[in-house]
Amino acid sequence: MTKEKYFQTAQKLFDCGEISGEVYDAMIMNADCFCDEEDENRYGLPDTYAEIEYNDFDDPEAILGARFDDWNYLRYTER
Repeated sequence: MTKEKYFQTAQKLFDCGEISGEVYDAMIMNADCFCDEEDENRYGLPDTYAEIEYNDFDDPEAILGARFDDWNYLRYTER
């Protein structure tokens, strides 16, 4: 079961009064134990974000590069 389907089921059970708030909270906190890994990321991003590792942030080029990487990642996630 995917996490999205799992969360929908938990919400439905809680809304119908079949489970208590404590059980609902426990279901949400332990979702990783009961869900399969999703094949596709909901946001179209890879599981990890690869960027250049900067060893020395005293170098102005490294600072600009890190800022660009952050900006690029944020821009990508906004789409």
